Amino acid sequence: DVSVALSKKYPQLYKEGPNNTFFNWKVVGTLALFSLYQSIVVYNFAVTSSTSGLTPSGLMLGHWDVSTMAFTCLVVTVNLRLLMMCSTVTRWHIISIGGSVLLWFLFIFIYAIVFVNKGTFFTIYVLMSTIYFYLMVILVPIFALLCDFIYQGFQRWLFPYDYQIVQEIHRHESDAVGVGLLDIGNQLSPEDEIRYAFAMLPKEKSKHTGFAFDSPGYESFFAAQQGVAAPQKAWDVVRRASMKPKDKKTLE
Repeated sequence: DVSVALSKKYPQLYKEGPNNTFFNWKVVGTLALFSLYQSIVVYNFAVTSSTSGLTPSGLMLGHWDVSTMAFTCLVVTVNLRLLMMCSTVTRWHIISIGGSVLLWFLFIFIYAIVFVNKGTFFTIYVLMSTIYFYLMVILVPIFALLCDFIYQGFQRWLFPYDYQIVQEIHRHESDAVGVGLLDIGNQLSPEDEIRYAFAMLPKEKSKHTGFAFDSPGYESFFAAQQGVAAPQKAWDVVRRASMKPKDKKTLE
């Protein structure tokens, strides 16, 4: 929710955890109420579609058609709600959330063919040939998540959490994650500075095994180049001696 530098600058942010700010009866009750509201929206849209939805051939949607459409709307709604809860959206969030929706469609496509039943057979294919299906998949998540969206806006505006206040204070600043790591490195003890410098170095694999050859402190030379005084260990010499000629040349 905030960068490393801001977490160190505002240590009071860590109080929200021990104080159960994000997990108490008020939070759980609010989530339960919104869940109830979302289920009512999905159910009522599904019931309405059972009486007003028509297939391309002019037939009313059946029980399996309505159930499949309702569950599709539910899958989309739940995954979008998860996306709304994320403080930072990375490619893994997009892959997992978008993949969950795509996997549901992949499953129902196969299920509608393999599980040959009068109710489920070819259901999704009939649904996707109607405009009504696409309208439901778009409108149901919007209406179901509208209250959540409005609530989150008012909560951030009127009753913000500490981390949200920090976000607003620094919202015009560029991402300070990398800078924060450097700042932390400058405030550490000499021993921690050495460990931090080693952590920032590119890892290199040796043809040897064992503790002496796998120690992360083998690049004292590069640590010194970064302005950190790091005493050279015995295994540094051994590792360099075991390197191939071209590796030594690159190291030099």
